Amino acid sequence: MGIITRQNGQPDTLVANLLEQNRRFGWDFIKVQLTATYYSEAWGCKYRSDPQRSPIEGPVIEEPIVKCAYNLRKLRKLDHQKGILGEQLKVSRLLREALKGSIPYAHTVFSPLTVVRQLTGTPVQNPTEITLIKQFMKEEPEAMHHALSVVSQSLADYAREAIRAGADGMFITTTVWSRDAITEEEYKIFGGPYDPAIYEAAIQEVATFNILHLCRENIMLDLLSDYPVQILSYDALSSRNPSLQEAMGRTDKAIWGGLTHKTSVPDTLLEGPVGTIVAQVHAALEQTGGMAVPPWSGLHHFSSRRASGSPASCERSHLTCRRFPVPGIKAG
Repeated sequence: MGIITRQNGQPDTLVANLLEQNRRFGWDFIKVQLTATYYSEAWGCKYRSDPQRSPIEGPVIEEPIVKCAYNLRKLRKLDHQKGILGEQLKVSRLLREALKGSIPYAHTVFSPLTVVRQLTGTPVQNPTEITLIKQFMKEEPEAMHHALSVVSQSLADYAREAIRAGADGMFITTTVWSRDAITEEEYKIFGGPYDPAIYEAAIQEVATFNILHLCRENIMLDLLSDYPVQILSYDALSSRNPSLQEAMGRTDKAIWGGLTHKTSVPDTLLEGPVGTIVAQVHAALEQTGGMAVPPWSGLHHFSSRRASGSPASCERSHLTCRRFPVPGIKAG
């Protein structure tokens, strides 16, 4: 898997960096993301860089575009061919030309509810800091629904074009929206109606590598596991989330999880040590009886519908699970 942040703001630079990392590490697939703020930037939020902040924290917002319900009502659809979204589409086209179907890649899209939260300038780190959005849900539901509909339609158009440009699927993340921030009933009203449009637009273009990432702890696995995706990603090591074994019994999707990646503790995959990585991989496989649910996607892209570079002539790809043998574990 690969994730890349914006470097020098140029798609060519981003793609060159991604290809170099892919050559070096031999990724199973690539997850493409310019920045964590490019959706709110696309609608006009202003940010400034801060060298004291980590890449995970991202830039500092200086001017959010949503300060009151009136701003929500005035939100309009984006032209996904222009600005920062247009840059991302160029990344998709360049990756298609370079990879020639050798591995799949997915574009990152935040859920509509996440994007609307970003437009208010609310930090992503703390679920207790979403008071303005919660206030809008309670006091201005019509304004919220208008904004969510606009964002959902814009991201669906963008997803459709990203697949046409060469991407194999979309990676949607829920960010702060777990049960710690919102009830399931609230998500059914303000989240669920707007997420599927993005996947459905991608599927219309024969996307076959769609991923849903359920962020944080206390996730809503049962509520969201019926989304039209191939993979569910979440923090399976949190005691407040289902284990890999539990999740396998509650969904037919491939599960992606099993390595420590919290910002408050060392990132195992990036920082090691190697022994810890091996131990966590083996623990993940033990939970799943040796089945193909490794800490990365667990899916192998056997044939690419983009192999010829012509969407109209490409064959639909097939996804199947790999099996990773573990000493002392009989593969199922």
